[in-house]
Order: sequence, then C-alpha cells, then structure tokens
Amino acid sequence: MDFEQGYRLTRQAWIDGVNEFHPTPKESYTLAWEKMPSWEQEAVKSLYHAVRDILLPSLQQGVRIPREHGGYLVSAIWNVLMFQLLHTPKPSYVKHFDELEKWQQKTDIKMFEAIESAMLQELTKL
Repeated sequence: MDFEQGYRLTRQAWIDGVNEFHPTPKESYTLAWEKMPSWEQEAVKSLYHAVRDILLPSLQQGVRIPREHGGYLVSAIWNVLMFQLLHTPKPSYVKHFDELEKWQQKTDIKMFEAIESAMLQELTKL
C-alpha cells in the first residue's frame, strides 16, 4: 500500500466511525479528502506515519497492541499534531482520550484498526 492510500484509508476510517457512532455528525466531520483543509490533510498524513512507525516493529515481532490502546495512541498523536499545526488549537481538538465522547473514542479506535490492518497486509507481502 502506498502512503497516499494509507492517508485516505485513515480518513475513511474516521468518516466511517463518525457515521457509525456519532448521533448527529456535522458535515465538516465527513468531508471527502479533496475537500478537507490542507492543515487537516497534513495532520492525517502525519498521524498515519506516526502510528505506522510505532506499529511496525511490534507487528514484525508478532505483537499486537490492544485496540483500546491503539485508540489512545491515535488520540495522543492527534493532540500533539494539533499543537504543532495550529499552535493554539481549540480545546475540543486536544482532549485527553478519557475525556472524549464515546463516539470519538470508538472512531479513534477504528482509525487505529485501519492503519494496523494496512500494515498487516503490507507485512504479508514482504
């Protein structure tokens, strides 16, 4: 899988999670990749690479990170990226995983699972 596919897969996992778990999602939550603001695209790209870099050594050793920990990882990396990209992000953009609404926790887990699945497919082709 090339990186562009990975970015779009990560975004699609977010959209799927929002549609599945959010009771009344805002339209901006489910914008297609092409319609996203450039800063948000950069955040998704960086998130994908950061999670991938952390997961790869574990998966190569046959170690799987529990899905809840993966959701926490996605949330923590996203928070750091928001400070890097936006400098003074809205407080709602940088909530601790435990403070997120359930729909967002589940969606972060879904994003982690999508990246992990892509990594597993990549490893089976090696």
